[in-house]
Amino acid sequence: MNNRPLEGVRVADFGWILAGPYATAWLGSLGAEVIRIESQSRLDFHRQNLGAGADGQPGINRGAVFNSLNFSRKSLRLNLATPRGLELAKELVRQSDIVMENYAAGVMEKMGLGYETLKAINPGIVMIATSPLGQVGPDHAATGWGPNVQAYAGLPHLTGYEGGAPSGLGGLYPDFMIGTVMAFTALSALHARNRTGEGQYVDLSMAAIVSTMIPEGIMEFAMNGREPPRPGNRSPQNAPRGVYRCSGDDKWASIEVESDEAWQGLAGAIGKPEWAGDKRFASAEGRRAAHDEIDAAITAWTRERSHYEVMHTLQAAGVAAAPCLDPHELLEDEGMADRDLYVKMDHPEVGLRKIAGLPGRYSDIETYDYGPAPLFGQHSEEVCTGLLGLSTEEYERLVAEEVIW
Repeated sequence: MNNRPLEGVRVADFGWILAGPYATAWLGSLGAEVIRIESQSRLDFHRQNLGAGADGQPGINRGAVFNSLNFSRKSLRLNLATPRGLELAKELVRQSDIVMENYAAGVMEKMGLGYETLKAINPGIVMIATSPLGQVGPDHAATGWGPNVQAYAGLPHLTGYEGGAPSGLGGLYPDFMIGTVMAFTALSALHARNRTGEGQYVDLSMAAIVSTMIPEGIMEFAMNGREPPRPGNRSPQNAPRGVYRCSGDDKWASIEVESDEAWQGLAGAIGKPEWAGDKRFASAEGRRAAHDEIDAAITAWTRERSHYEVMHTLQAAGVAAAPCLDPHELLEDEGMADRDLYVKMDHPEVGLRKIAGLPGRYSDIETYDYGPAPLFGQHSEEVCTGLLGLSTEEYERLVAEEVIW
C-alpha cells in the first residue's frame, strides 16, 4: 500500500486562515512536503485566536481551528518584509513544484513574489492564487472571507427562507469547498506540467467557485429571465422535504420523500395509513400543494421522538432521513466514525487530539499520511540549514536579526 502518491512533490505554502491551509492539508496528507511560511510580522488569524486555545489555555500553538486545519506540513518562519527573508522565500520556490496562496488580489506581487518573478526563478512552477473575486476585473480589489464571498456568488439569494430575506449558510461554508478545488486544480496543473514540462499560473476566484454550486438558479435567470424564489428547505421536485423539530433541546431531523414508494413508506411509518390512498397526495405535485398540511402532521410525529429515532424509523421504511447534529454529536456519530473521518493526532504541545481528517476515501489508500499541525516555526532550522543551504552560524544570525522571525 502506498499512502504517499505525492511523495517527492514540494509545496511552498503561503496560504493562511482557512481555504489555503485546507487545500495544502490535502496535498500534505497525500505525501507532498508542504512547507508553510509564517511570521510574527503577519501572524495567521487562527494563531492569534488566543481565546480558543486547547483546554482553555491561550497560545499560538494551542488554537483549535489552526491545529485542526494545518496538519501534515512543516512550519518555516520567514519575515518577508526583509530583503533576506524574501531571498530565502524565492530559494524555497526555486526548489518547489507548487506555490499556493490565498491572499487578497495583488498581495503576492506587492511582496515581490508575483508569478512572473517566481516563473523567472523556476519556469516549471505551478502557482495557484485564490482571492475573493480573482486577480483581474473591475472588482478584483475586493476583500473578504466566507460570509461576503457567499454574497458575491449570489448564494444567499437562494438559501433564505420562503418569503424572507436572503440568508447566508454560515461563515465557513465556502472555504472548505474552495480549498478542495484549490488542491484539485494544483494536481491538475502538476499533471499537465509532468506531460508538457511547462508550469502555469491559475487564478481562482472564490466567488466563481461558489457560483458553480448554484447552476440551476443562474441558468433560470440567464435563459428564462426569471429570478428563482427562495424555497427555504423545500424542493421544486420532491415533496415533502424539510427539517423537522424533534424532541430535546433544539434537535431536528432532515426528511425528504424522493418517490411515490417513499411516500407510502412515510405514511405508514408516522401512523398516517390513510395518506397512502388519498388522491391529493398521489403525486409529488399534489404533495407540494399540500405541503403545509403534511408538514404539520410530520412535525407532530417527530416532536415525540429523538432525531436519531426519526432517522432509523424512516430509513427502515425507505425514506431518506438524517439527524441534524451539533459538534459534540458529530464527534460521536457512527456514520462519521464508519468513514474514518476522525483522526487522533499527537500534537507536540496539546497532546493527543481527535480532529476531522479528509472526507474522501481511495481504494488504494487505506489511511492518509497524516501528521499533526506544526508548532510555530518548528521546522525553521531544519529547512534553512538543509534545503536552503544556510550554515548554523548564518541561521542563528538571521534569527537574531528577525529575518527568521
